[in-house]
Order: sequence, then structure tokens, then C-alpha cells
Amino acid sequence: MIRSMTGYGRQEEMRGDMHLAVEMRSVNHRYGEVIVRMPRTWAVLEDRIKQQIAKQVYRGRVEAVITIEKRSGQSGGLSLDWELAEQYVQMARQLQLKFSLKQPLEVSDLLRLPGIIRQEQEMEMTAEELAEILLPLVARATADLVVMRQSEGEKLQRDLQERLVRIADWNREIGRLAPFVKDEYVKRLEQRISELSRETAFPFDQQRVVQEAALFAERVDISEETTRLGSHCAQFSELLGGTGAVGRKLDFLLQEMNREANTIGSKANYLPIQRLTVEMKTELEKMREQVQNIE
Repeated sequence: MIRSMTGYGRQEEMRGDMHLAVEMRSVNHRYGEVIVRMPRTWAVLEDRIKQQIAKQVYRGRVEAVITIEKRSGQSGGLSLDWELAEQYVQMARQLQLKFSLKQPLEVSDLLRLPGIIRQEQEMEMTAEELAEILLPLVARATADLVVMRQSEGEKLQRDLQERLVRIADWNREIGRLAPFVKDEYVKRLEQRISELSRETAFPFDQQRVVQEAALFAERVDISEETTRLGSHCAQFSELLGGTGAVGRKLDFLLQEMNREANTIGSKANYLPIQRLTVEMKTELEKMREQVQNIE
């Protein structure tokens, strides 16, 4: 079943006097991107956490916020993150130079920036010991995220399937109307010749009319386009019922379907078919907006 790229998941756990929480949000992204925000003390685990999330999420931008707090006992007091503070100061000076800013950076401004002041927690735990607790928690939060993405994906799937049925119906109707394009052209051609014959001594050549009609029929033949469009619809429906990251494949198919619709509309100089292609392209554009949110 297809999955949306939008979702939310959260898990938390108490281990003794330590509280761990993992909160995840995911949004649309062309590729797969995982961002982890956690205490700098445990940043050594960041890559392993990303790998844990990537096992279940293949596409989309996922932001995971991990908090690790000691709920009781004595804290280690407050400390300054000097390295981070230096980076803030350097960036502020660059902004002042680039934009000719006069207002100086005050100490109070620095103290309000996130991460400058931190409270040291007395947690006698190694990174490996924390990983044994944290990674399963991350896996459960990711599973929550996937459940929501699947639920949203079901809604997208129903909507896209309904629109796909309409497009397939219109394509069949266009195929039914295609023979009338030639008939309409012959009718207009004969009518024009008749008008000219009344105005002047215009010789009527039935064989020439037949030749012109044959050439016109070849130019406006849309059988290949309607066949390809029907094939794209069938493939799109198959992908909708499949699994895995199919969003980019669906987007590519929609581009191809739109190209066939454009060609049909331009080749078939017949108002009923042109009206149907306008409806078709409008529906395809709506589908493409929906597909942008599919994993």
C-alpha cells in the first residue's frame, strides 16, 4: 500500500530517574532526508539513529527530536557551550559586515540563543548503554510515524484511483469519437467545395477529396496516443496497489499521461475531443499535486 510522506510519531520511556522521549515529524521531500536533534553529549549516536529510521522510511524529510532528561537527583549545574557561542558570534559579525548593521551583539542576546546555556546532568551511562535503550525507542516512534503515513496514504490512494477511473473513461470515449474527426473534416471540405462551385465554375473532383481526407486522417490519427494513455493508466493503477517508494514513478507516469493528452488535443481538431482533453489535463494536474505527497 502506498504511503504519504506526512506523518507524526512519538514514544517516551522512563528508565530509573531518566526520561527519554523521541518525537518525529515528516514532510514532503524529493529524496530521503533524516535530521536528528538531540543533546550534544550523545551526538555519537546520531548516525545509528538515522540508520534506524531509514530502515522504515524511504522518502521524505524526517525530523527526529530526542530529549534525555534526569528527573531526580542532583544536576551538574549550568555550563556554557563555548564552541557554539563562538560560531554564533562569528555569524553575527558576518551579518553585520554584509548588511552594514550598527547594533552590537550584547551578552544578553547570546544567552537567549538555543544551546548556549546547558544544564549538565549526572548520568553515569556510556553511549552503548544509552543505545540499548534509545534505539528500540526510536524504532517504536518510527513505527508510529509509518502508521500515520500509511493512513494518509490510504486516503491518497482512494482519491487517485477515483480520478484515474475518470481519465480512463474519457480516454475510451476519445477513442470512440476518433473516427468522427475524419468524417467531420470531409463534411466541411465538401461543403466548402459546394460553396465554391456555386460562386464560380469550380470543377468538383471526388478523387481529390478522398485523397485529402486520407492525408488528413493520417495527420490526426490518435490511436497510438490513446493506446499509450490506456497503458499508462493500467500501470498507474498497478503501482497504486503495490508497496514501497512509488511516488517518483507515479509522478513520471503522470508526466507521460499529460504529454499524451496534450498530443491528442492538438492532433484531433474536433471540439468534443478537445473538451475531453481539457477535462483530462485538469484532472491530471490535481493528481500530480496529490502524488507529490506520496513516498
